[in-house]
Amino acid sequence: MNIRQIEAFHAVMETGSATRAAERLNISQPAVSKLVKSFSESCGFRLFQRKGGQLVPTREAQILATEVTKVFAGAGRIKEVARALRSHEWGDISIAAPPAFAIRFLPRLLAENMQMPDLRMQVLSRPSPQIIDMVASQQVDIGLSAIAVDHPDIESQLLVTFPLICLLPAGHRLASRDELHVNDLRNEPFISLPSSDCSFSRAERWFQLLGGTMKRRIEVPFSETAAMLVAQGAGIAVVPPVAGIDIDPNLVVRRKLLPAEYTDLWLLKPRLRHTPLVVGYIEKLLADACGTIEGDVRAHSDHGAFDSLLPGDFSEELS
Repeated sequence: MNIRQIEAFHAVMETGSATRAAERLNISQPAVSKLVKSFSESCGFRLFQRKGGQLVPTREAQILATEVTKVFAGAGRIKEVARALRSHEWGDISIAAPPAFAIRFLPRLLAENMQMPDLRMQVLSRPSPQIIDMVASQQVDIGLSAIAVDHPDIESQLLVTFPLICLLPAGHRLASRDELHVNDLRNEPFISLPSSDCSFSRAERWFQLLGGTMKRRIEVPFSETAAMLVAQGAGIAVVPPVAGIDIDPNLVVRRKLLPAEYTDLWLLKPRLRHTPLVVGYIEKLLADACGTIEGDVRAHSDHGAFDSLLPGDFSEELS
């Protein structure tokens, strides 16, 4: 018994004749008859009877055909899965990213560009040092990190470099300015991130290098939380430009800092782990989106203000 015999039997059962089965299989009618005869001998019972010049399946053949149909349905599913794998529409993939990117940026990007029912995604929010460890230990397929990595078990690619920005309540006395210097912010109450956060470290270094000190009023775990507090008038915050992008511009304004303090976003992958095909698609999606953000930020930095990095424009840029 072999798959070619089963295929011939299946074709005869579906078409009702050896001639039509031969046409479907693109072989001769005698070849179909020979395959079906061999299949019958392998089964140990008759599969068809001739009545009035027609092939009539026996009861045993009908029962067998039910199981054969399941096999071919499974084969069809295998073909569909293979096609989906080629088209990056199938599989499991996990991404770990800093909160500023995991909370809004990644969900929006994935939702708008990945309408694939058989692709299962896991998005994890972790600080960059932990993400590096997760990638090195092959716990995730992709990591986004604000820290450059030199690790033998990690492949890294710089996705984007952008300046940190200052979020102000819309009614703040400095909101009318297009750009802000450290001297403008000396006595302002800051909503800061934990000292372990890369954005906070860079913001604090920016203050120290310019002879200033941050007046920390509230510490929060995420830049999105800081942005929400700014919207409530609780203080100001220095964050990545993707933070708070969905907040009403009537509540929060986004301003350029001088001199600029830059931060990077790196894409990390396990070097020794087999990479699913869909990972390449995600990489390109992230690279294109980050390239758009970088160009947009640079264009807006020429004018100081970053208010145009809002939901509508951002969504349009990524679509």
